[in-house]
Amino acid sequence: MARLPYTVVLVRPRDPNNIGAAARAMKNFGLSELVIVSPHPPVWQEARSAVGAEDVLAEARVVAAMAEAVADCTLVIGTAARTRLDKKQSLLTPAELRRELAAGRERVALVFGPEKTGLTNSDLSFCHRTMSIPTRPACRSMNLGQAVAICCYELTREDRAESQPETVASDKASVGHLEGLLSQTVEVLSIASFLGPHNQKAMTEELRRSLLRWGLTPREVTILRGALRQIAWKLRDKATPTD
Repeated sequence: MARLPYTVVLVRPRDPNNIGAAARAMKNFGLSELVIVSPHPPVWQEARSAVGAEDVLAEARVVAAMAEAVADCTLVIGTAARTRLDKKQSLLTPAELRRELAAGRERVALVFGPEKTGLTNSDLSFCHRTMSIPTRPACRSMNLGQAVAICCYELTREDRAESQPETVASDKASVGHLEGLLSQTVEVLSIASFLGPHNQKAMTEELRRSLLRWGLTPREVTILRGALRQIAWKLRDKATPTD
């Protein structure tokens, strides 16, 4: 059976039981690609004994940062409680995301934050969209393993009542390609003294969000990177003193 195009990303998880529950939920619904970002070593070692999902954990990738975890993806969905975000921000439910994905062939990452704090603003800057599971006001928070299970179920279920349009391959650049473009943009803006120690972190995150919103194709990224290389060369050449 072909692997489903979904990667589950757990960012800085702290409870081995939750990691194991997430892995088992993935296997329940046919998902197998798990990435763990910066796990605490003792927690990760203990989690790998999860019953029924040993293969998912054995094949999981462990990476140091979000950028590496989602580099090959063309659509990154962060999960967050509705109370964490601005009321004006558009939030998907798992069912809405499934309907959006039905017409395309994106390489999707579902990103879940640590149990106590959730995803940070820096983590969310890597995400094209944000998803939240609707819960009752009396009990808004949800266990990490349960959240992963609900999302895996909803995204992989088949509803015969819904028409399934013909899928088309995504022509969007991956997050890794966009990060290369972002790095060059930051370099040029730093040479031009637009960015400095006082604003580089915040502006980099804002620029990343903009690049994700634009939905650039690989060809567009290549053209922009070529232009930025030329601009950087000209700026450096102008700054070099001549005899």
